Amino acid sequence: MIQYGLNRDNIDAVHAGDCWAAKKSGRCRPATRQQALDALRRQVPACVHCRADSALGATG
Repeated sequence: MIQYGLNRDNIDAVHAGDCWAAKKSGRCRPATRQQALDALRRQVPACVHCRADSALGATG
């Protein structure tokens, strides 16, 4: 999932699909694995709770 900022153009964070923080935020939208990986490569931070970067194998 990708969390968007208040202006809906900025991406704030990348979440795993089952992240409780994403469900509470109300600003997340579903994303494909590729979209999430692309966001992480563009230095969008992973959620500190679900660590989507680790779940997607994008750490390192």
